[in-house]
Amino acid sequence: MKKAVIILTALVAALASACSPSDVSEEKKPIVLTILAGQSTSDAGTEDMIDEWMQQRYPDVKLEWECVDWGDRFNTQMRGRFAAGDVPDIMIGKAQDVHTYAAVGQLGEINIDAGSSIAQSALDTVTIDGKIYGVPYNAWYQGVLYNKEIFEEAGIEPPRTLEEMEEVILCLESKGVVPFATHFQESWNVGNMTMQYMINDIFRYDSEWGEKFREGTVSYSDNEVILRCMLNNKMILDASWEDALQLDQFECDSRFTQGEAAMYLTGSWSLQFANQYGKDIEFGIFPFPNQNGDAALIRETNITFMKSAFTEHDELIDDIFNSLLKDKKLLQEVLDFTQSSSVVTGADTVSSSRIQDDISRYEAEGKIIDASVGNVQLVWEFQNSVAQEQLSWLKNEKSLREVLSYADENRENSVYE
Repeated sequence: MKKAVIILTALVAALASACSPSDVSEEKKPIVLTILAGQSTSDAGTEDMIDEWMQQRYPDVKLEWECVDWGDRFNTQMRGRFAAGDVPDIMIGKAQDVHTYAAVGQLGEINIDAGSSIAQSALDTVTIDGKIYGVPYNAWYQGVLYNKEIFEEAGIEPPRTLEEMEEVILCLESKGVVPFATHFQESWNVGNMTMQYMINDIFRYDSEWGEKFREGTVSYSDNEVILRCMLNNKMILDASWEDALQLDQFECDSRFTQGEAAMYLTGSWSLQFANQYGKDIEFGIFPFPNQNGDAALIRETNITFMKSAFTEHDELIDDIFNSLLKDKKLLQEVLDFTQSSSVVTGADTVSSSRIQDDISRYEAEGKIIDASVGNVQLVWEFQNSVAQEQLSWLKNEKSLREVLSYADENRENSVYE
């Protein structure tokens, strides 16, 4: 009996030992990469595409996303995170953000074979002192979208000068056509429109204007060109719908793609609505005319991947970025969805874009200018704050002189330090 007890005890011990946690292979915990994504209007949903791609390519890596509106919250979130020492591993913004945050030591240098995979014009926007601090992925084009059918029926051509633009507006109004679609509910739209004018009227001729502005050698208040730029917004408002001050982008995009206005000063992001809902309208694009009649179409590098200078996963992130550049299937899905163009070499441009013929023509003629020439001179938060003041003026709550004075009084906020 005693022997049986000993055997039973040994058997129980053996079984217990066999089931000991030390012998059970622990499930490998995934590597978690945090991402702060500043998304523009057409970008929402691209995070799901990237997540699906990551699950196939990097199953042991989990992306922890925080998606915010780029125009309203991204820069505030970035500054708050930096101040708190809670820097995300990866940040997704625009090419202009690279210059803003690399300058203060927050971005890590990225080691990728960019020379053979990214168009040089886009690569230049993320390169500082020979080092790459961002991975540009796609681009938009900004200018005046227009309804080619309306223009043909009215017998008019895209204007090249401000005088011709005024004539086009008068011609359309005489035929009962609303000249401009626009939405002034959001200040970011006013900021974007104003920068489009300033890029072609100021920054293309003086790449150091922002520095001079901060030094006090130039200003808004005594600059006739800037005055004209802001008056352009009033001209467009007066040539739009009566409720333009209350409209948001969605409603404006919807009306424009239904043929309710002839022109729309915006970016190719506004064609996402037309592409999704399939309205059969032929669109074109041309630069908003500048003072000299030689305005160029504006290209803005949009989705740009950055990494923290303090991440613990430096090499892994570089590898992910390299893989993103190589996967042309994912890239094409993003291009089609966002109605944008590729800055990654070897990828077809978005075939469903309704303005690609015009874009290609301006590219071939060398009439393209990068948005970074202005956006690196005046940070977005400053642009947006001046736009908010402009909205007060457009609503007859402030004078234009007060708007110009506000910009001068806050010139120190035009750069991030």
